[in-house]
Amino acid sequence: MRLFLLLALLFFGTSLQAQRFATREAHIAFLSETPIEDIRAESREASAIFDAETGQLAFQVPILSFHFPKALMEEHFNENYMETERYPKATFRGQVMDLDLSADGPQAVRATGTLEMHGVAVERDITGSMENTGSGWRIEAAFDVPCADHDIAIPKVVSENIAEVIGVTLNANLVAQ
Repeated sequence: MRLFLLLALLFFGTSLQAQRFATREAHIAFLSETPIEDIRAESREASAIFDAETGQLAFQVPILSFHFPKALMEEHFNENYMETERYPKATFRGQVMDLDLSADGPQAVRATGTLEMHGVAVERDITGSMENTGSGWRIEAAFDVPCADHDIAIPKVVSENIAEVIGVTLNANLVAQ
């Protein structure tokens, strides 16, 4: 009887644990496109966790982890626009909708939740794709973030160089935890 209980606990504990998937190396990039110049930055230090049982999904990225082609761009981004000392990270917490856990191949999904950046939380519906890789989940998404939604001020002097709406792409490979 004890052996049965031990095996049952081990089996059910393992299957519940295998429902959580995570990474600390998600890739997030953004692009500000204007007629004068394009500004790109990327981070490979975003963390993500997905609970397949509940559909809950969360991402977090340290703002300082974004790197730009020019050091001056990075400095201005952190000090003048994102105020990184005051707001050190951006997060998304939400619920994945329309996901069939048993389906093969990429699936179109929608995540409904809260995107918090620069101290401002905004409810968002983000579309993307998820694919069961056998050992985890691949997540891809592309969406726009209006600077004004998060109280990110763009000074008039550089308003022609920085887009009012920033394009964001996300790629993550989550593995079982």
